[in-house]
Amino acid sequence: VRTILVAVTAVAQTVAAPLTRWALGPASDTGAISDANISPVTPADYSFAVWGLIYAACLALAIYQLLPSQQERTVHRLTGWWLFGAFTTSTLWVPVFGTRTLWLAQILIVILVIYLVIAARAFLLVGPAPTTAEEVFLRLPVMIYLGWATLAAAAGFTTTFRSWGMPASARWVNEIGVVLVVSATIMSLFVVSRLVAVVGFLLTACWALLAVAVATDSNSIRNAAVIAIVIMLAVVFGRILRSPDRR
Repeated sequence: VRTILVAVTAVAQTVAAPLTRWALGPASDTGAISDANISPVTPADYSFAVWGLIYAACLALAIYQLLPSQQERTVHRLTGWWLFGAFTTSTLWVPVFGTRTLWLAQILIVILVIYLVIAARAFLLVGPAPTTAEEVFLRLPVMIYLGWATLAAAAGFTTTFRSWGMPASARWVNEIGVVLVVSATIMSLFVVSRLVAVVGFLLTACWALLAVAVATDSNSIRNAAVIAIVIMLAVVFGRILRSPDRR
């Protein structure tokens, strides 16, 4: 039951966007809604192409955990239900955002991050991955997803605030943006300093931060994003140098 539900929801989150546009019309397009509520922390449009990588990785994960040799393994028992919750939340987020109920969409993306963090923490409990297949098809997809979701959750707060009437730019708006970038950085440092398969997290988190730095017109937010990238890279390379198994 668990493995089937993970697979079904992995597919569901992949098709949620086109089905929402089909059911609710062009007004439900997430890109258009994001552009209508743009803020200094909104990443550049092209950065959202990372969802293609995330969905493909999640589908690969779903197929991997469906294999008969995988279904009863402890690592899937510890992560499966949390991944089912994450994929379900992601599926629901699309139509909720499409109806412009942005405050509820923001709650959902925070829940998504929580589910992914719990799933990622389970990797510590079971120890090192016994095979390269587990690293590539289970651990990396979860961490790739978590990296993007962490930064998306931070940016989502400003989207929600904009929908409540916050101006597109002002000094105090930039200060809120810096606080959100710093908060996402602190969360990211917890992940890259303690969890495993952190290269996947680093890839999408830094991609999001770079997209924020490129798109923003706020020097303070741009500086905060660049500094966050440098710090995360330094922490990961520090772990590599200290590790007895540098691979």
